[in-house]
Amino acid sequence: MNIVPHKKVLQDLKDLLIQMDVDSFCHKNKTLFGGSIGEHFRHIIEFYLCCLSQKGTKNVNYDVRQRDKQLEIDIRVGIATIDTLLGRLNQLETRDDKPLIMNNCMENENEKNKGVQTSFFRELIYCMDHCIHHQSLIKIALLEQNLIHFIDPDFGVAFSTQLYRRQCAS
Repeated sequence: MNIVPHKKVLQDLKDLLIQMDVDSFCHKNKTLFGGSIGEHFRHIIEFYLCCLSQKGTKNVNYDVRQRDKQLEIDIRVGIATIDTLLGRLNQLETRDDKPLIMNNCMENENEKNKGVQTSFFRELIYCMDHCIHHQSLIKIALLEQNLIHFIDPDFGVAFSTQLYRRQCAS
């Protein structure tokens, strides 16, 4: 599996955190309906952690992930966690891709949830796409706080959209 795109989006987050102060990280942004950059960061990281922690199982369920408040309020914990994730991604091998069933919490808990067939690598790609989506929300918060200069213009933009824009420009 090509982990380079995963490393790129996680490194972009780390580069942002290195520049931020705690007040900006925890600021409740109006444009995010009171959400903070830290909350979105925590959400991104927890999906990666959940996926990687369930690598050896037959199921993945992001709804039952462990939530860690420290990730949304402590920048140093966030940076250290990204470093841990990058190390774990670097250790992945082709044989690590295994079939999984992705489960989630249903609105009607009485409804049987048989899950959806997927694979470990497919779920990692989902985590990356999910990360990019939340980076775009973080970008909106940075704009509100006049901190947009902290990031590259491609932060929060899907790789396919970046490619499309380059093709249109040439």
